[in-house]
Amino acid sequence: MSRLKNFSRNVTTSYLQLGVNVVYSLVSVPLILHWLSKSEFGLWAVLVQLMSYIGLVDLGINQAIARFLVDHKDRRGEGEYGALVKTSALVSSIQGLIVLAVVTLGSPLLAAMMKIPAEYQKTFVDLMRIQGLIAAFTFCTNPLGIMLYAHQRMDIVNRVSIFGMVASLGLLVLFLVEACGIYSFIYANAITAAISPVYLFWQCRRLGFLPHAGEWGNVSWRQFKEVFLYGKDVFMMNVGIQLITASQVIIVSYVLGLEAAAAWTVGTRVFLLMRQLVFQPINAASAGLCEMLTRNETEWLRHRFKNLVVLTASLGAYLGVAFALCNSLFVNVWTDGKITWLPLNDVLLGLWIFIASIQTTHTSFLFITKQIGGMRYVYFVEGCTFVTLSLLAGFRWGLPGIIACSMLCLMFFSCQSGLRRSGRYFQMPFSELAVDWIRPSLKFAAALTPMAFVTWFATAGLPVLWRLAIHVVVAGAVGGFLLLRIGLPSDIIREAGSRLPRPAARLLAMLVPCKV
Repeated sequence: MSRLKNFSRNVTTSYLQLGVNVVYSLVSVPLILHWLSKSEFGLWAVLVQLMSYIGLVDLGINQAIARFLVDHKDRRGEGEYGALVKTSALVSSIQGLIVLAVVTLGSPLLAAMMKIPAEYQKTFVDLMRIQGLIAAFTFCTNPLGIMLYAHQRMDIVNRVSIFGMVASLGLLVLFLVEACGIYSFIYANAITAAISPVYLFWQCRRLGFLPHAGEWGNVSWRQFKEVFLYGKDVFMMNVGIQLITASQVIIVSYVLGLEAAAAWTVGTRVFLLMRQLVFQPINAASAGLCEMLTRNETEWLRHRFKNLVVLTASLGAYLGVAFALCNSLFVNVWTDGKITWLPLNDVLLGLWIFIASIQTTHTSFLFITKQIGGMRYVYFVEGCTFVTLSLLAGFRWGLPGIIACSMLCLMFFSCQSGLRRSGRYFQMPFSELAVDWIRPSLKFAAALTPMAFVTWFATAGLPVLWRLAIHVVVAGAVGGFLLLRIGLPSDIIREAGSRLPRPAARLLAMLVPCKV
């Protein structure tokens, strides 16, 4: 099957997954705020972000194995492919045991460090330990996901995620109605975590991704050392990324309290979805780009990567402006005024989305080339700098100070470093990558931003619900039209037109006849 078809399928299901995530958030948050107090909701938000650090136990090894599997999937008879799968199974099992031990023993210490109120400490420890058991089990299923990644079938993982969210929402409602309180999250997670791997295993077996007899190979120290050396670089980057993207709730809770953590969790829910939307194109394309690199398709790799850079940057500009225009109004309507969220927060987060859209393609390319080098230290320094500055800024300027620290660290560390590394790989000057490649995106952002300001001030006297409706229409219709006319180059539009179903291609030709 062609790489483009796999990419299209992966992107489509990833966006469908995000759509389901939107529905999940829209329905679950009002329910949670109805059945639980804001402090309990904040407690769960802190726990979820703390548990996200458990992924660092992987040490980057399974990500490294997934990358190496791409190199060997076309030569499975040599045994390297099967040996890597066995290595992943062994490492994942050991990691699962480590996760279980760390969470079980460390939960009381975490409760004290996070200044969890005394009345919630026992609940926090119990929830952490049960969630640790679920995480340990999930670690043991890692080999299934890495085989699907290597064969560019992340659409299957996305479908499992969609099923998990739908099932989890139904179970969450059931347990909340049954008065299970904050434990409803845990019960719903446990049930979905037990079902999902069964489907992944069946798909791997049906598609022939599991090694056949004679293809398993032997686990060797040479192979593990190669994987580990690459994995340690990935791990260092992951530590920095984790500090950058998964510390905010913890910092807000520590500096401003559990209710502020609940407000952050609700106020940034759409932002997290926007961030995932920006990351999806490169995530869906990465396995195909790895294959191009393995097969020495250098010119085709450069062409595809440039298109991804432009597509992602324009998408980031669109989503960043739309988010800044709509989110504070949406939070007000969504929570019926229970959560207060400043528009200034949204402007800063919108800028963050745009900068991240430029950064993500270039830093992700390092994983594809396996040339991480000094970038692992850049991420780590960025993460440490962000945590230090945001703790200081949070006490003085609150949430806007924390967001501004995140945005500035992203800009001055990983974004510019990623651009320079891509420039060295393609032997291109920094200015060409930073300006010339994304010129359509910059023109699009310059056209869209004034429109957003005019819309905001023109509707200032209207009721909140009417303002939100108008802003959504302007961002969706006008912003979408400008994205097609200005934000995307002609070759991307033409290729999309040739691949879309005939009715959709006809509509695209009507909207941008000069490009199709």
